[in-house]
Amino acid sequence: METLGNVLLIIVSVCTFLSYFPQIIKCLKTKKGEDLSVWSWILWVVSSLAYTLYAILCNDSFMMIFETAMELLFCAIILICAIVFRKKKSDNTDTK
Repeated sequence: METLGNVLLIIVSVCTFLSYFPQIIKCLKTKKGEDLSVWSWILWVVSSLAYTLYAILCNDSFMMIFETAMELLFCAIILICAIVFRKKKSDNTDTK
């Protein structure tokens, strides 16, 4: 049963990582954040932070801690991109 749990955790980890990459790449290429809901990404960051803390405090599985920490990192990158690129757009429109 432990092997099945490890396989499922690997599948979840790979799917999670792959799901964030297109959004991160698109944000960095287009340098646009107005299409992203900042409040949704704030909630994702808070959720990922709580899950990472849970994994650290209540679980001694390195893979689970690694997966939750990476998810937190990716959510934070997308949130930062959304905020920074929105601010840059509003700064550009203020100068026109």
